[in-house]
Amino acid sequence: MGINIPQVVQEMGVVGAGGGGFPTHIKLSRPCEIVIANGAECEPLLFNDKLTMRENAEAIVEGLLLAMSATGAKKGVIALKEKDPLARQNILKAIEDKKNLSVFLLGDYYPAGDEFCLVKEVTGKTIPEGQIPLAVGAVVLNVETLSNIAAAAKGQPVTRRTLTCLGEVKQPSVLRVPVGTPFQDVFDACGGVTVSDYAILIGGPMMGSVTTDPLTPVTKTTTGLFVLPRDHELVQKKSLPLPFIIKQSKAACCQCTYCTELCPRYLLGHSISPHKIMRQINLGLDVPPQIIEGAFLCSECGLCEVYACPMGLSPRIVNRVIKEQLLKEGYRPAFPQRKIQVRDTFPYRKIPVSILKNRLRLYNYEIGDAFQIKSVEPKRVELLLKQHAGAPAQPVVKVGDWVKEGDLVGESVGEISARIHSSIEGKVIFVNEERIIIEKQNA
Repeated sequence: MGINIPQVVQEMGVVGAGGGGFPTHIKLSRPCEIVIANGAECEPLLFNDKLTMRENAEAIVEGLLLAMSATGAKKGVIALKEKDPLARQNILKAIEDKKNLSVFLLGDYYPAGDEFCLVKEVTGKTIPEGQIPLAVGAVVLNVETLSNIAAAAKGQPVTRRTLTCLGEVKQPSVLRVPVGTPFQDVFDACGGVTVSDYAILIGGPMMGSVTTDPLTPVTKTTTGLFVLPRDHELVQKKSLPLPFIIKQSKAACCQCTYCTELCPRYLLGHSISPHKIMRQINLGLDVPPQIIEGAFLCSECGLCEVYACPMGLSPRIVNRVIKEQLLKEGYRPAFPQRKIQVRDTFPYRKIPVSILKNRLRLYNYEIGDAFQIKSVEPKRVELLLKQHAGAPAQPVVKVGDWVKEGDLVGESVGEISARIHSSIEGKVIFVNEERIIIEKQNA
């Protein structure tokens, strides 16, 4: 009797490893026509997906076949960038005797890994406004997620995370670390930080967030850690207070339309015009018109603030604030079902990653692709009970309990939630509704 793939994926705590963290069992519970493995890794300078495809191609293909079996998909496609011939070579070798599997090569542009853009490139279909890839018969899964699906089928829960650590560290590396590892342990494994006053960019430079706390724990969705001087332009921009961002947007937007003309979702034909939203915020959000509703279509890719805007404004943040405010008030737009007409300029406004690196002032941290995966073995981990989309897990252990790696410590609550498992063997020393701390003990 075959295994229930969505069930074991849920039991093993698999969530989207590309950064979104959506519980994977939900994606695998709906029928589809095609499963797309996302190996684009479009954030500049990240390297974990590339290395995963180079070193773990068989597991990715195994996970893809399991995902196809669960969803009834007749076709599987692994999408990766053409610039990485070794990853392509290993993936092609892994699928050479597999029916209905193929490789789709992408250019080195941003945001190639956005699932709306990816689905359009691979299938030729455009996802409708306010919908998900399933609306056009597709499911998109990150390549590390697929590797985790393959492990889940063997009874192995998600306890480790592959991430890239770059910037002001002595030995920039790709690491495989237990979930809950403090950032400081990652930096130590990279030879230590090379500047005294630094900030940490969590995720990629385009969509990542900033912290200054080196004890922040790695989660299932931590794709990268960039250590930058605190006065770096990117850190300063991402650290601006929200009230200042809003006031600056109201005062300085010149209505040049560049943010709209370069917006990937606008180019796909969606009803989003960031420059109009920037104008509209001066008029208030009491009765959200169609222009303001367009904020819900924003993918928050960051092209508008990093590449498009000549005034250095952030339509991305404005859109996020609008979404948060309207959702808090219980407002969700209902987008009309209409035929989406992709704009003629879509194929010609793909921003080269090389240009973005220069705009981001990150060219000094470009070190090529001579990576090997390092491992980190922390003495203590802090497991956040919400490190995925949906409801947080609830603790099922108490202070003083002894747990082994893989033991369940947080149970999912409802369908949109995910289990949390211990990533090391040790003693539970702290538990509350937000986190569980486990510490190794001396023999």
